[in-house]
Amino acid sequence: MRLKAKWIFMALLVGLVAAPVLRGCGGDGEPRERDFLIVVESALSEPLRTSLERHAENMQIANIEVHIVTWDPGTVEELRDLLFDYIDEHGIEGALLIGDLPAAWYEQTAFGYYEQFPIDLYLQDRDATWTDEDDDGRFDGHSELHLDIYTARLHGTPEELIDYFARAYSYRWDGPLVDVSAFIFIDDDWSSARTEKAFHLSGLYSTVDLRKEPFETTAEAYLEKMTADGAEFVYQWMHASPRLVQFEHHPEGGDVTHTRIMRTQVRELNFKGSFYNLFNCSAARFTEEGNLARDYIVGTDYGLAAIGSTKTGAVADPDIFHGNLVIGRRWGEAYQLWFNQDGRLNDEWHLGVVIIGDPLLRLTGDLFPWGYGDNSSWTPPSEVEDIGEIMERIADETELGTYEEYRERNPQFFN
Repeated sequence: MRLKAKWIFMALLVGLVAAPVLRGCGGDGEPRERDFLIVVESALSEPLRTSLERHAENMQIANIEVHIVTWDPGTVEELRDLLFDYIDEHGIEGALLIGDLPAAWYEQTAFGYYEQFPIDLYLQDRDATWTDEDDDGRFDGHSELHLDIYTARLHGTPEELIDYFARAYSYRWDGPLVDVSAFIFIDDDWSSARTEKAFHLSGLYSTVDLRKEPFETTAEAYLEKMTADGAEFVYQWMHASPRLVQFEHHPEGGDVTHTRIMRTQVRELNFKGSFYNLFNCSAARFTEEGNLARDYIVGTDYGLAAIGSTKTGAVADPDIFHGNLVIGRRWGEAYQLWFNQDGRLNDEWHLGVVIIGDPLLRLTGDLFPWGYGDNSSWTPPSEVEDIGEIMERIADETELGTYEEYRERNPQFFN
């Protein structure tokens, strides 16, 4: 791997920036300068040059110095070294990886089933030790984790990515792209979850549309919401694969039935959501040529950022992640704080959790962020083994990609 070009934009801060002026970043009252890295695939470097320069200039107002590096083919170990060099030299707090960049893979037994999946935690903890006992190219063990930085992925065609950065710019300067509200959709398998305080989101949004009763969590109801008013923040719980979400219907005295919405419908119907917490297994498996997280974020006119998993699992307990968003933390910061406090404690649920989209964004909301100490009443998902079995079946039916297939498609990432 060699670095063809490096663009550095120095941050200049004159006076204080009022939060209402620049939405979605900055405005946290911290005078210190922050550094952030963007690594962009060489094939996208020229098409995105104007968009990235504008983005970097925009971040100057938030006192963030953006370093932009163009990436030629190389290994994930080289990508990791690059990120850690920027920690040493510039103290970066995070990175956005744009285009087809290499990924580490992990294998383990979770929920009683064997699984293999891409893992971005490898890029985020400089002190971690990763092991591959059977020498098959997939890690199968790690030391205790504590993230030094956060990373995010962004994939798309040049046209999609140019539109994405224009959309993020509009959000920061002109305001919300959709209705300033939250939408929580919990399918039948989790309808018993306690949600009295709406997972902290009621601390930021005066309107929280919560659907969890079986009669109101149908595919038709979901489609109606996501194609009509939509919501700025969408927190959805459905069984899924990278290519679809599946709705379970449990009629009294009848057989369970299933309805699916395919990822292509997200694009075709132009779903109206800007930020997503995807409690949808494998929805953020970015190594798949098509995946739901990409479709929600770059395939519509409204998407900005998502958190989801590349494997069976999700953010099992949203309290810390949502709570930090409510008090004004950026998307990437909230992810890092959540993982270091809670995510690192449960490999089954959390090793595949990744960010898709710009991690420097913040939620808008329409309530003053008073904090979140009394804004939650939560019980974790139950019947984990049963849920894991369903996830595994859906993944099998949709032919989840393997490490071997990933290597075959991407020889440029391997020596």
